[in-house]
Amino acid sequence: MAQLRVNTKTSENGWSGGGGRRLWLQFQLAEVKKFDRELHLIDETVTNLVLIFKKFKKTLDLEGAPLDHLPAEVGNLWHLRYLSLRKTKVKKLAKSIGRLCNLETLDLRQTPVYDLPVEINRLLKLRHLLAFFININDEPDPNFQRGVKMNGSIGSLKSIQKLSYIEVDQDTGLIQQVEKLTQLRKLGIKKLKRESGVELCSALEKMPHLCTLRISSLNKEEFLDLQALSYPPPLLQRLSLSGPLVELPHWITKLRSLVRIQLNWSRLLDDALQILQDFPNLQELGFYEGYNGDELHFKNGYFGKLKVLYLRGLIGLNKLTIDEGALPLLEKLSIGPFPKFNKIPSGIHFLRNLKRLKLFDIQTQIVLGILPDNGHDYWKVEHIAIVNLYYKIKGERYRSYKLGDSDLFKRLESIEE
Repeated sequence: MAQLRVNTKTSENGWSGGGGRRLWLQFQLAEVKKFDRELHLIDETVTNLVLIFKKFKKTLDLEGAPLDHLPAEVGNLWHLRYLSLRKTKVKKLAKSIGRLCNLETLDLRQTPVYDLPVEINRLLKLRHLLAFFININDEPDPNFQRGVKMNGSIGSLKSIQKLSYIEVDQDTGLIQQVEKLTQLRKLGIKKLKRESGVELCSALEKMPHLCTLRISSLNKEEFLDLQALSYPPPLLQRLSLSGPLVELPHWITKLRSLVRIQLNWSRLLDDALQILQDFPNLQELGFYEGYNGDELHFKNGYFGKLKVLYLRGLIGLNKLTIDEGALPLLEKLSIGPFPKFNKIPSGIHFLRNLKRLKLFDIQTQIVLGILPDNGHDYWKVEHIAIVNLYYKIKGERYRSYKLGDSDLFKRLESIEE
């Protein structure tokens, strides 16, 4: 049996209300190996710890613990304000979680938990519900990052500020319930059907505090119909839309506070860049299979404050041009694959503030051209501190190399052979 140590420390970054004594379980890595293959944490151990928890304060952080279920006795910890099961193997929450009447944060990120019990809706003080699961072996699609299923009258969660991610494809009136959550600062919606777009737009107009919005369609073929939004949340700073759009929603131009935009599988055409470059505070822009044009041209003066740019999966792109004076503050650039390219995109040498360049599944011919010793295009990237190359293994798993590494040379030689 592995030893289980209980630690208490004072933390300045405890639950959301401020500092407090923080309590978590700490497992020694060497001891974890003694657990059986299913990594069970026996009920008796956790049950006995309940008495200890009651004596202490309000945070229970089980992140990364070798835990595959949460005993019902946890529902007796009525004083808890923060509960994290992040990166555990817990698959299901007991109904007793509805007794945690003081809970403010529930962190289920990167756990297999999917179907939340309806008792969650009793947590009237809940402010943060964070949940998703990613399998990096899966091929990316709008729901590559899976959300959770919620049930019943979630509109009772009047205090909630962060709700991300929930799936809304079951036609159970969930979007009508979301409309009641007017204190939301962050909202993540998964599996939105086209016919539900108007209803979601109506809900968003009732969220004046919303700062972060992420919406994914049902699949890569299901269009996001979001044109009915007349008055977008005025404080919105981060926007992610995953699914076919064809054209940008008209209301995007009203979001003058935007600092980050991600557009994935959007099928946008040439005028998108012209519209987006005009945002005065935009610092991060990302496309993943989000652009269907054959050329991208960053003109002088475009994106004056942008620091991060992702151009991923634009397989139809024939030409990428960066003029002198464009992207003057850019620090991170991720591009590729570009199967129609035969050389490094034109104008990268103008990006004098660029600190990191990531190249995904770039053709051998291009890589040979930027090698430090004899690459004819090395001068275009020599000012960049870190240049990494990524080659897909499966799904979103990549093997990475640093430009100039001996392992990269071996890979290039094996391809040539």
